[in-house]
Amino acid sequence: MRERDRMVAAASVVAWTGVAAFLVCLVVRKVAPYPRWDLLACLTVSAGAVLAWWLRASGRPVDTERVAAALGQSAPAGRRRTRWWPESRFQLVLLALVALTLPLVMLFLSTKASTPQLAAISAHGPRIAEVTITQVHRSVLKTGKSSSHYESEVTATAVGGGRSGKESLRLEGTLKTPEPPHPGDRSPGLYAPDDPAAGVIMDSRAELRSLLGGPPGPQELMVLGVCAFFTLAGAAGALRTRAAARATAGVFGAGETRMLRVRVVGAGAGDRLWRPTTLDGARRPTPLLTPSLRLASSSGGRDLLLERCLDPVPLAAALRESQGRLYWMPRAGDQPEWSAPALLVLDDGRYVRGATPLGTSLDAASGEPVAGPRPVPEPSRPALPYAVWQPQVHTPGAICFGAAFLAVVLLVSGGGYGCGALRTVCLLVAAAGPLVGVLAIGHRRTRYLRQLMQKTRQRV
Repeated sequence: MRERDRMVAAASVVAWTGVAAFLVCLVVRKVAPYPRWDLLACLTVSAGAVLAWWLRASGRPVDTERVAAALGQSAPAGRRRTRWWPESRFQLVLLALVALTLPLVMLFLSTKASTPQLAAISAHGPRIAEVTITQVHRSVLKTGKSSSHYESEVTATAVGGGRSGKESLRLEGTLKTPEPPHPGDRSPGLYAPDDPAAGVIMDSRAELRSLLGGPPGPQELMVLGVCAFFTLAGAAGALRTRAAARATAGVFGAGETRMLRVRVVGAGAGDRLWRPTTLDGARRPTPLLTPSLRLASSSGGRDLLLERCLDPVPLAAALRESQGRLYWMPRAGDQPEWSAPALLVLDDGRYVRGATPLGTSLDAASGEPVAGPRPVPEPSRPALPYAVWQPQVHTPGAICFGAAFLAVVLLVSGGGYGCGALRTVCLLVAAAGPLVGVLAIGHRRTRYLRQLMQKTRQRV
């Protein structure tokens, strides 16, 4: 378990700053000689920040008694934190995955454009000028999901050879066009008058300028803009002020809220089964194995089901024997196996938000109705911990993220240069690593919770 402090927050900011700088370097200069020292510097900054975050998260346990005593004091006016951040955890993880697509897309475009032909042309005085197609050797229709084009091998002529610079050069190259090209067609070309054997690269002038160290061309900027749009839209949703639910959301409303005086006795795990969106059974809820806090009262026990990003063991240790009131609101027609939003408000003003299985009066304490004018509690802030670090859960994910990082380092160092297969493998590892890492963490967390559930049942 770790405490959320300034160092952890600063490390996260620095890491994402390195990612943003990586993207900016690729946008300002799409293609450059390998190794790309500017990109390696950005990766070094991000890696150092992540390492600092890791050491802070896993190497310094929280003094729960000290922090609990500090948080038990009344919160200063105007500093109440009444929103439960773990409920927005999924949106934040999804936002991070989407944001990582921006530098990866630009890296793909950069490595694809960096070819031995481009290096040979750039080393012998490159020039951008109009070339004339004199012969079409082969033309093949390439069809994709949304568009198609012709890829043709051609021979073109350009002016610039000899000592006078006015002799014609015969250049071989590949051209992509919406229609088959014909002899006599003209197109902008990038070639080296001093090295005609290097051939010619034909494309729009903006795209050709990007190959000589300029910014991406219009088509690439459009692709980048689409990715940026989805990233900003996700950020607007995940980072907005009301993205996380208020502490009392769903607990106090038109129905009858129930209250149970409880104390925290341990940790466990259980299936969270939300109410279906419609009561006609058209959309049946699916259970989700989640961590829980075990609560005890004079009339029986109850479980407070938590978000999967929280480890109940250190949380239960920090709150053990803490007393408070558990609030939830059953509805007419609820099934015993369903779960309802619940709020645990401790006597010191802190709170834990989650859900509680409705159950029956035989297997769970039913609580008592909140009578008279409803005293809506005003919790001061969430209870410990703000975030947890589970090495046994996150290790597979860390391996996947590390493999993706090493693949990116290899690419910007020149790995895969001139070898399309190695470049493709590195790009696939870099793109799939974060996603596979998140899925691996989820799978390992499920195993962790099942083991915790079995231990809890054995104790009972």
